[in-house]
Amino acid sequence: MLLGNDEFLKALPELFAATKEVGSVSLTTKRYDYQRRAEGAKAKRKLVSDEDEAMRLLVDKLSLDETEYATLVRAVTEKRKISTLVAPVDLDEFLARYHGILVNGVDSIKKKERLRKKKATIKRQAALKAKAKLAKQQKQQAAGTTTVSSK
Repeated sequence: MLLGNDEFLKALPELFAATKEVGSVSLTTKRYDYQRRAEGAKAKRKLVSDEDEAMRLLVDKLSLDETEYATLVRAVTEKRKISTLVAPVDLDEFLARYHGILVNGVDSIKKKERLRKKKATIKRQAALKAKAKLAKQQKQQAAGTTTVSSK
């Protein structure tokens, strides 16, 4: 569903919240070149629907000149797909707000259990090695012997 920039940025945290426990959100950002899409569509069918014409007019309005393109930003879950077209003029402001939302959304993601277990195992092994080394040093001090290497 094509949304305005503000509506997209309001709906994105809802997608993150909905997939916090189970699911994922796929994010895509790319340059939107309507001309290529329209040429491919015309080859498949000759009739252009009102929706395609409205999309073309929107993209023409958003693109300032031939070298600047609108940016398509899309977020997809298993149940919902949202997207927005960002004009080149509005891109910096949009990306700043988008970045803030992504940082908040990524912070709420649970770490995978495997990663936690692996880190815990590494820490435990390091602690055991340090403990064994300390015990060996204490044993040597208690016995009153120290090892001196001579060359």
